Amino acid sequence: MFALIAIVAGGYIINDIYDIEIDKINKPETRIIEKKIRKQSAIKAYYMLNFIGIASGFYAAYQVNRWWFGFIFIFFAFSLWRYSKNYKTAFLIGNLQVAFLTALSIITLALFDLIPVGKKIEDGSKIIFYIILFYAGFSFIITLIREIIKDLEDYDGDKKIGANTLAINYGAANTKKIIALLILIPIFGIGYFQYFQYIDLSVNFFISESSCWKNFIAALYTCLLQVLLIILLIKIRTSYTKSDFYFLSTLCKIIMLIGILSIPLFHFLDQN
Repeated sequence: MFALIAIVAGGYIINDIYDIEIDKINKPETRIIEKKIRKQSAIKAYYMLNFIGIASGFYAAYQVNRWWFGFIFIFFAFSLWRYSKNYKTAFLIGNLQVAFLTALSIITLALFDLIPVGKKIEDGSKIIFYIILFYAGFSFIITLIREIIKDLEDYDGDKKIGANTLAINYGAANTKKIIALLILIPIFGIGYFQYFQYIDLSVNFFISESSCWKNFIAALYTCLLQVLLIILLIKIRTSYTKSDFYFLSTLCKIIMLIGILSIPLFHFLDQN
């Protein structure tokens, strides 16, 4: 949704504005504010994007006859500002907040899709909404993992400014153990889903060639996710440098993208 994209873009800008000093340490070559763009110009862009995002959000809410949903977008904008100003360097609060907002964005999209004007949510739509909740949970845990990995990546700069992150409080070794435990959650969750995929594949093999083929494609997709998660689990134990953690952070982005892209894929398979 355009409204969310605008607000998130504004969130990135305000985050870079508050991170000017720390980025001089953590990423001196890639920082943008005060190096490529003036701080005042960035602030103006931040306010403009938030205005566009909130206005678009209220308009979309009005279109589905739920104008109060527009306050969700105010909450997004406020939370991203609060995160950048106070919570980013706080112990776990910032990590959890970003993960929560990522999950909430998926639920918000579902709300606008499943509650059209004057139409009640049917039983089928309720099932879809539960599936969306599953994806929101997946997004939450992967984002949380990535945020903690980013704390490891930014360890030196965070320590110099007196940040209170998980990595600084418990050290890199213990933080990596916590990340490994978190990675096991989606691995077992997807594994549980794969168990039912295996049952469907076994049954449809003897009943319908078309259904068997669809289930096979879906099974390959979840296997790809599992392979990437297992690579992430293995690599977290052998990562020590800034570049190592940058790779893991990028891998989390890929896992997130593949996971979310499975929504249209599974919908396509279900409709054909």
